[in-house]
Amino acid sequence: MSALRTGRRVALVAQYPERDPAMPSFVPNLGLRMVEASIRAAGFPDLACRTWDLAGGDAGTVAREILAFDPDIVGFSAYLWSLPFLCRVAALIKQDDPGRLVVFGGPSARPVMFAKPPFSGYQEDIDVLVINEGEETFREIVSLTERRPSALGALRGVAVKEEQGWRETPARPLADLDSLASPYALDLVQHGGLGVLQTYRGCPFTCSFCEWGTMESPKRVRAVDHLDRELQAIARHDVYAALLVDAGLNLNRNAFLNLKRAAEESGFFERHGLICEVYPAAVRQEHLDFLGSVSNAYVGIGLQSFDNAVLAHVDRTYDERRFDETFGKLDAVASLAVEIILGLPGDNPETFRRNFERARRLPCALRVYHCVVLPSGLMVRSPPEHRLDYDPVTLKMISCTGWSEAALQAECRFLTRQATLGGGRTGEFFWTFPPPR
Repeated sequence: MSALRTGRRVALVAQYPERDPAMPSFVPNLGLRMVEASIRAAGFPDLACRTWDLAGGDAGTVAREILAFDPDIVGFSAYLWSLPFLCRVAALIKQDDPGRLVVFGGPSARPVMFAKPPFSGYQEDIDVLVINEGEETFREIVSLTERRPSALGALRGVAVKEEQGWRETPARPLADLDSLASPYALDLVQHGGLGVLQTYRGCPFTCSFCEWGTMESPKRVRAVDHLDRELQAIARHDVYAALLVDAGLNLNRNAFLNLKRAAEESGFFERHGLICEVYPAAVRQEHLDFLGSVSNAYVGIGLQSFDNAVLAHVDRTYDERRFDETFGKLDAVASLAVEIILGLPGDNPETFRRNFERARRLPCALRVYHCVVLPSGLMVRSPPEHRLDYDPVTLKMISCTGWSEAALQAECRFLTRQATLGGGRTGEFFWTFPPPR
């Protein structure tokens, strides 16, 4: 094995796909920019950092640009849509000089993703995976002067290669969010589109199709003054709305109360919109009052299914009475979109079609997501009896308990036709439908 470089020339790379017709607004890659902010704020005197925040692109061209920068460390922010492209870039970089340290982070940077083809063929091109919390971990990697496997393996929250595969180190505790540098305050984020806002991490629920992760402490939230400064920094980026990337507006009361107070002090939502998710069974009057104060609130309601027998397969529940009551109250203060999932294990074409038709009768928009087998979700949490078969690259479900391949393909074609006829949009992973006329 070649000795790994010790310098601090750092390239950070992420790729969004070409603009999805079902998702037209620009959304910055917050994960990449949070890592960039972390190492820039660390004060390394010899740091040289350059970021490739891509939309589309050719792997060979991007690799040549990165090599011209001559980095010692290359960090990739990997999502299911970008992992194939980033792996090709990483292979070209390692081929040029095996001494460059290649680090993968993001939701797709998991040992299970590299356990079988096609990604198992790239294991030798990657030195370390950053698991979950990435800002402090990547900063520690950059700070190392010796980057041998033993030194990397002493860090928390990583996976390092060994003869028998990947070895995961103990998890890194959740960082104090107020201690993390803000990419908006450092002006690292492109102006325009949607601003991305986070008030806490994790989720109190453990739905097996999801990757939010557990909420280590409901009290580990961003403080009011920190949120106030963040909202002001986001406003300077000429955004039209904030996209709240928390698991839900109403799933952490401490975080919600801090956001509400910061919004009142900054006046941000008097001039900007808000896009967020809510969990319908936990909506209270305080949430309705807050949404009513926002200039333009757009709320997603992630039901996934109206059928509790289906939801039981993925550790989720649905409260029929509470939903009907809550829906009307939310509809009075915000634009709504109900969200359901196509291809959940335990569902079937007949039940899904009933759910779809019911959702289309609601006076709101509808988003239908094609079930994906995420590496921290169904890929490792679904029982064998679900008989999952999924595309190894896109992770889209092909067949599972209740769904044959032919039935799932037929329902995809049905949704595409319905979206076309109803003035909706079809994307790679989901379909959107406007409110019924």
